Amino acid sequence: MLVPPADVLLVDDNPTNLDVLARVLRSQNHRVRTVTSGALALEAMRRQPPEVVLLDVAMPDMDGYQTCALIRDDPKLASIPVLFISAMDGPLDKVKAFESGGRDYVTKPFAAEEVLARVEHHVNLGRLQKHMEQQNQSLLDANLKLKEIHVLKANFTAMLVHDLRSPLTSVGLTLELLQSGQAPKPGMIDQAVDSFQRVQGLLDEMLDLHRSEHGQMPLRSDTIDPVAWLQGFADQFSVRAQAEGILFQTYWPEALAPIKGDRSKLDRVLHNLLSNAIKFTPRGGAVKLEAALEFGAGVEAGLRFLRIAVIDTGRGIPAEQLPFVFDPFRQSEPGDAHRGFGLGLAIVQRLVAAHHGQIRAQSQLGFGSNFTILLPC
Repeated sequence: MLVPPADVLLVDDNPTNLDVLARVLRSQNHRVRTVTSGALALEAMRRQPPEVVLLDVAMPDMDGYQTCALIRDDPKLASIPVLFISAMDGPLDKVKAFESGGRDYVTKPFAAEEVLARVEHHVNLGRLQKHMEQQNQSLLDANLKLKEIHVLKANFTAMLVHDLRSPLTSVGLTLELLQSGQAPKPGMIDQAVDSFQRVQGLLDEMLDLHRSEHGQMPLRSDTIDPVAWLQGFADQFSVRAQAEGILFQTYWPEALAPIKGDRSKLDRVLHNLLSNAIKFTPRGGAVKLEAALEFGAGVEAGLRFLRIAVIDTGRGIPAEQLPFVFDPFRQSEPGDAHRGFGLGLAIVQRLVAAHHGQIRAQSQLGFGSNFTILLPC
């Protein structure tokens, strides 16, 4: 057989003809449905479209030509090939069949081999056409994605140039004063140092993103005590949160299983998540850092993970933007450009993945966000 089993609909008002055709097609494992009128054929096709229809011409109430014309006029059915099978073999009969929308014409008495060959030919064509349509749609989707990435990168480049200009100007003015022998005004050197660190941080992020996308991010294998590690971050960020009028909360057991990983890169993951939580939480809100041991289930049965969650009561992320929160070059809001370049979470996701871990984001607009990390113990 040339094709895998196909769905075939037989339409004939003569039960004997239906039985003969059905046996021929079922001998090759095709799935066959039979109906005895044009009206029933249309109903059956709309309920479950077949891959090909074998249609008799001479039927009461609605003949094959009328049935075929109605199939052709229905946008959901028009692409299904209709093969006429009839005892009428005059040239005008065949012309009328093709004019009504038929794809082929088989005359009675028919040879089983001919019917099978024609059915399988049209099924093959139909499947090839669907495959090509799917390929075309995939190409269109890929093209749209490339255009979107191009726009994002173009916007990012414009924002980058604009945002670098300010800190570099500050550094430049300070250097000009020093070069001319003049003393910088109070605070200018601190401002220049801060500006330099901003530029350096951005360049580091861009380099890390490039390395992660090309599989060039080397990792050390440090043994990390989660309790001491998390407590260090709690001590640091509780002070920062207090200065912003934000309540900082923590929770984890007295002992947690150690993990293996690159301490500096995991520091960066947690630092980024906690910084974002405080950055987007208003005064009077709360940020919580919690951790626990989690046991794998299903395909991960028998595995243990350190689960770390950073939870805030900030503005939250719109539902339509949440699936893209780890994409590079995106800002959740246009006004966030001054708060970062949209690289931080993309790098966090890649760093976690490099440690064979997982990260997921949950958020509700107006109520806050929850970023959860799972790292193998």
